[in-house]
Formats: sequence, C-alpha cells, structure tokens
Amino acid sequence: MFAFTYFAWNNAFFSANYEPLPPPPVPVNDTNAMDEVLRLIYGPMLQPITAANFTDEDGDVYQLPGPPRFTKPLGKRVLILDIDSRPLDGPGQIMNKDKMEWHDARSLTAGMLSHYMFAKIHGYDYKFIRAPDYPDRWGTWVKVPMMKEALKTHDFVAFMDSDVMFHYPHIPLEWLMNYWNITAENLVAMSIDPDEAQNYDGRGNRYVNTGFVIAQQSKRTQEMYKAWAECPSDTRYKDCARWGFEWAHEQAAFGNHIRYDFDRPEDIKVLPCVEANGAPEAAGRGGCKGVFVRHFWVDKQLPLKALSDQVMQYFVPRMHEHYIEQSPKHIVDAKGFKIVGADLVALTEEEKAEVKEPQNQKEVP
Repeated sequence: MFAFTYFAWNNAFFSANYEPLPPPPVPVNDTNAMDEVLRLIYGPMLQPITAANFTDEDGDVYQLPGPPRFTKPLGKRVLILDIDSRPLDGPGQIMNKDKMEWHDARSLTAGMLSHYMFAKIHGYDYKFIRAPDYPDRWGTWVKVPMMKEALKTHDFVAFMDSDVMFHYPHIPLEWLMNYWNITAENLVAMSIDPDEAQNYDGRGNRYVNTGFVIAQQSKRTQEMYKAWAECPSDTRYKDCARWGFEWAHEQAAFGNHIRYDFDRPEDIKVLPCVEANGAPEAAGRGGCKGVFVRHFWVDKQLPLKALSDQVMQYFVPRMHEHYIEQSPKHIVDAKGFKIVGADLVALTEEEKAEVKEPQNQKEVP
C-alpha cells in the first residue's frame, strides 16, 4: 500500500486555508434557465426606451427627433416573427432536433436564433410560422398573408428575413420606433433600397425592402395587407400577376402597386438605407451599412459571424467585469517578494523602496 503525505510549509506563499469544494452541480432542466442567462448578460446593458440618444460603435451619435412616443416596454404586444414554408430540419438547420454544433450551423439558423434571442432579451413574443405554400407564386410571397394574420393578435409585428438581424440586441424596438418617429398613423415601416438600377420601380422610384418590416395593427393595415396578398390576381392592380414569379416578387408588387394605393402621408414610413438595410460590407453600395438593422444580401454567410458578435460583444464585457469583481479571490500580488533560486523571499522595507520595474519586459499584445 502507498501512503500519501501532505506537507504544509510554514512559509508557503499561497494560503493553505482552502475552502471545501462545492458539491457537483445538479443538471439544470429548467426551461427558464436560458431566459435568466440572457437577462444576466444583456440586462445591465439595455438601452433605456426613453434615452435621448445613442452612440454607436463608431462614435456616431443618434438623437431622438422629439419627445418619445413609447415610454414603457410593450412586452408581448410586440411579435418578433419568422416565416418559412420549408421544413428546415436538415443538418445545421433551425428545426433539426439534434444537438446543434456551432461549426455546423447554417446561416439561416444564425439569423433566426438572433431573432429569437432579441425577443427573449426584451420580453417580446416570438413566433415561427411554418407557412403553407402558394401554388401559383414564388415562395417569399407567404410572408404577406402570415404577417396579416399575426396583426390580428399583436399591436406590432417586426418581421425579418433570415438574413436580417438587429445589430445591437440591447436596443429595444421601442427606442428604435421612437428614433424613427413611428406614429400611430403609420401602417408599416420599411427601409429604402440602395440606389441601383434593379431597385427602381416602373415609375422611377426606389423600392422599399420587404426583408425587414415593422407593421402596426389597424383596420387600414389589414386592408393594405389584403390588397398586397391579392395583388397577383390582377383584379385590383393591372399587370401585378407578373410579380408572382418575376423578381422582386412581393417586394416588386408592393413597390409598383401597393404603396401608390395606400399613399396617405403617414401610411408608409420609409427608413434610411444606412440605418435599416445593408451591412458594412455593402457600404459602397449607396452607403447602406445597416447601423441598427443589418440585411446581409451582400453575403448570405455573414449572419453566422454577426450572431457570434452579438453574443461575444456582450458576454466578454460581462465576463471581464466578473473577473475584476472576483479579483481579490484569485489575483495574487507577488511584487512584495523576490525570487532567490527556487524560493520566494519577502522583500525588506529597504528593498521595496529600491524596487524598479525590470527592463527586460515587453508589452504583451
């Protein structure tokens, strides 16, 4: 048999008064655990709904245009909405019930997880609608009747394509609507598209992009969505059937017909391309760099990096804060000692007074 002997040196530098190890953690099955994790990470950084301004990562300041319309959280009155008609259950896809590995995640998955996370951070409702297919038009058309249906149960619906993401998940939708001055008369808010030839309608005006929509419940909003969904029937709008399959599908139908029918001054809020469309990688295309909302049509793989940034840009500061707060427990200051051979020897007061920083230290990158 072997016997192990523990030696407690009288002059040991580290304390021998170790606290007993805690019991192993009990596996957590609480479905609310992730909600709590998100609250702890993002909660301390939330932008106040009524904040007068916001300074972005480039140092640019964005001011509210006037007194805020929204002063309290809207909660479940807001719906963050994903819509798709495909099964999305393949490897790395959002509906696959196998364990998700980050390196296998698809770009579409990253976008939708970002939407879900945004809803959880701010206490909004979130829904993914697995939509039925239209038999006579392009797949993206399903977003129109599904948004119409969602507006029957929620005051505000924020729909995003899977390649659209809020760049700053700590900014609530209420603040953005205050900043963009979305009024009670607005039916929808959409961003203008880049100034490029393919983005102009038949009357020479730029399209608004239907990949990001903030819709507000009203009788007139329901009427507009009904007209939009029925546009390809050519009943109300001549020559709209072409957009059933011709690019830009439902966006072209809205741009060529719907916005000229629902044309009260406050019906459609047009958001700046620089703030609610594109991404920094597309800044050369009309300056559409997506300050608040990024639409990654420039590169469909970018949502993976964007989701990583959305998590790490908030997790790392919180982890660093935790590290500093706990530093008395784990930082050992040995500057009051000198190394003699293999031993640490306490400096005398005279030696402490003479200590100078060594000259052989290089800055750590």
